[in-house]
Amino acid sequence: MKKNISKFGAVLFAAALCVWSNSSPAQVTVTETATINSGTITEFAPSSDTLIMRTETSPAPLQYRVTKETTFVDETGAPVVVEKVTRGLPATVEYRREGDRLVASRIVVRRTAPLIEERTTTTTTEERALTHDEKERLKKERKAEKEQLEHPEKGLRRD
Repeated sequence: MKKNISKFGAVLFAAALCVWSNSSPAQVTVTETATINSGTITEFAPSSDTLIMRTETSPAPLQYRVTKETTFVDETGAPVVVEKVTRGLPATVEYRREGDRLVASRIVVRRTAPLIEERTTTTTTEERALTHDEKERLKKERKAEKEQLEHPEKGLRRD
């Protein structure tokens, strides 16, 4: 009986060993998610590897690392020439954390809408009849202008 138990134990051990050696190791899936911030670019130079942006969510400006893999696009997804990216432009930065650094993977530059100022001017004129004195003064002025045109040598005479 002891022999049967030990044989049975050995068979179980061998079976467990076979099952364990045939199983594949657990697969680990690493997903990398990009975080997004929107704000206004406060500092950037095309030759620099740093972009500083004041975001809508953080009171202090955030510094992003720009790499060769970082893409610059506009709202439609069309590529933007890096030299056209200047401070003051609104932008959205997709980034990932690498240790204590924020590495930008994609920067969407939004164009600012041109400022169009519309002015409306209203002029109100009031029509009224001339008074007797205004009519007389106007007649005298016209008569003097007419004499000046007809006889320039006399000069302008005023009464």
